[in-house]
Parts: sequence; C-alpha cells; structure tokens
Amino acid sequence: MWILAVDGGGSKTLARLTNTSTGQHWQQQGGPASLTNDFSLALSNINLLSANLCQQAGVSSQQVVAVMGLAGAGNPQQHQQACQQLARHYACFLLTTDAKTSLYGANLGRPVLVVALGTGSVAMRLLADGTEQQVGGWGFNIGDEGGGAWLGKQAVRELLWQVDSLAGIKSPLLQAVAQQIGDDATVLLPWLKTASPNDYAALAPLVFNYAGRCDIADTLLQRHSTAVHQLLWSAREQFELPVVLLGGLADITAPLLSTECRALLQPARGSALDGAYILATQLTNSLPLSGNGDDK
Repeated sequence: MWILAVDGGGSKTLARLTNTSTGQHWQQQGGPASLTNDFSLALSNINLLSANLCQQAGVSSQQVVAVMGLAGAGNPQQHQQACQQLARHYACFLLTTDAKTSLYGANLGRPVLVVALGTGSVAMRLLADGTEQQVGGWGFNIGDEGGGAWLGKQAVRELLWQVDSLAGIKSPLLQAVAQQIGDDATVLLPWLKTASPNDYAALAPLVFNYAGRCDIADTLLQRHSTAVHQLLWSAREQFELPVVLLGGLADITAPLLSTECRALLQPARGSALDGAYILATQLTNSLPLSGNGDDK
C-alpha cells in the first residue's frame, strides 16, 4: 500500500509518500498550501508535490491513499471545493485541517492535549475513544489569547499609553516597538489601520527579548503566561492528558508556566506528517480502497 501524507500551511507544504510494504519513503517540500490565502496556488503546489513524489517512487497516484492536513480546510465551502478537485486523483482520499494532523502526530495517535502557540493560539484534545475537541482558536479579533499577534497587540496598546503621556516613551521595550511602527499619531494611525495579525505577531519576540530588563515586558509576559494557563486548563478539563506545546512561541513560553503545568509537558512524538499517516491507516481500515472520504 502507498500512503501520501501532506502538511500544508501558509508558508510551506511538506509531503511524504510511503511504501508501507517496505517502509521506504520519499519526502519533498513545496510552496504554501493554505486554502484560505490562495486556493488555486494551494492546489497547484499540492498537485506538483504529489506528481513529483509519485514519479520518484514509480507509482501512479491512483494507487495511493492520500491524507492532507491543510490550513483553511475547516471552512466547509473551501473543503468541499478542494475535495472535488483533489479526490479523483487518488485511490482513497481524506482532507482535514493541519490542526488535526498535528493533533494525531503529537502523541502518535494516543490521547493528548496539544496547545499551539503561533501567530494565534488554539488547543485540541484527543481522547482514548477518538473524541476530539477544539478549545480557543476563535481568531485575532476576539480571541487567540497567548498567541504572538495577541501579545504584540498588548505591547502596541502599552505604547499608545506612553505616547499619550507627558513623560513620553520611557520603557525600553516600547522604545524598541516604536522604532518599528512609529512614535506619534501621524505614523501610528496609518500603521494601526492596516496592521494584520502577522504584523502584530512580528513584535512579540521583542517582549521576550526585554524580559528582566523592562517592567512592562515583565508585565506583558505575566499576562501571556496567564492566558496560556487559561487555555491549557480550559482544554484539559478533568481529563488526565499529557500536554504538547507546538508553534513558534512554544519553547520560549514553557519556562513561564507553573510547576504544575510544566510537569504535564512532553515533547511531540511525531509531526503533522506522522499524524496524516496515522489517519491514512485508520482510513484504509474503515473504507474500501476505491472510496473517497472527507472530514470537516
């Protein structure tokens, strides 16, 4: 049996084709595959990766079981359109979110709570009976507490207070933020009007850089820690689950957590590609190889 696992995000896509009989595999990286950011480009990059890997392995895609975890696949309309265009190429097909493949990869399909801290934030848990639950991830406008964009926005708000004050910008952290986005209304207002979550998230590393050297940075990191604690405990509830932190802020956030939280942490045992592979094996056990599946 041949399994194609795909992990597609906003900046890059990883794909791995495995011959399950021999264990031999071929892996390649390509351009972004976020269905939300650029639907046509996402499908083009996926098809190119798939064709290249099948050519290397000397196999037809019609012999392949494909599971793809893509950013934006949680949108029902995008999900349906992508399935219509991709499923026909494969013997068996499943499209799901990159969050789900990461969840299954984090503890290799075993029960786990994943807390992802990147530009945004979200938690997902997987129980022994296969039940999945997402907590958070409501987006930058209302949620994503503990994510980089949220933390950057907190820093900008503190900057605006000092811009309005008689004393001016005294905080070393906020001086560094001002160097990047401006220090008066004529510059700040246009930036604020167009700033994206990525723009705010780009400021988050400054907060960590000034830890221990700036009172405001320390205050913001305390807020950050509190937000991550709330997300973690809200998602774990009464379940005895190990916790895996993922995302760009995972490693620098872990030391800020309480002793109780840190005792629950374990490194990820696998990747999103491993999660897609696990889902593919489950799919082949539940569906005929001539069928196509989807997952919303």
